[in-house]
Amino acid sequence: MKGCATSSVATSTSSPAQFAKIAEKFCRLVEGFARYEPQDWLALIARELGPLETAVRELAGRAGIGDYSMLADIEQRHRMYVELKTFLDGMDDYWTEADLEAGDGVMTGSLSDNVTEIYFALKRGLAHWNKGPAEAGAAVGEWLSGFEVNWGYHLANLRSQLKHKATLH
Repeated sequence: MKGCATSSVATSTSSPAQFAKIAEKFCRLVEGFARYEPQDWLALIARELGPLETAVRELAGRAGIGDYSMLADIEQRHRMYVELKTFLDGMDDYWTEADLEAGDGVMTGSLSDNVTEIYFALKRGLAHWNKGPAEAGAAVGEWLSGFEVNWGYHLANLRSQLKHKATLH
């Protein structure tokens, strides 16, 4: 084992500041992936998904949902995706329902893709958050719009696949 971390717990009265702390912790864990063995890192990621989802759901209603661009950060997202895919190697790919329906033997599900999408959505909001109180609403709007449009889907897939992989090991 290359490293160890503790699990975070979201409070039942999650605030934007609490969400920012949870988001920062998740992002640091993603950024530090190389310090871990892939299976250990995935276990740590899995532990952070529950608090992250609880906290974002508790943010709902605190701010309007902002605009979300699927094209922002595309080059950086691709770079991270490739790094994580290389790191996870054979652990990365998984079958999606569409793969099974297509029946062509190609797996299109990717843990790296899921982690990358969550990471960049959180970082976008944190960029607003770290500018100070005047940008708090923009941060919350970014997190909520991204969750509704994109990273909520990736979080659900990631959680499901990590739970499934944990039962196999």
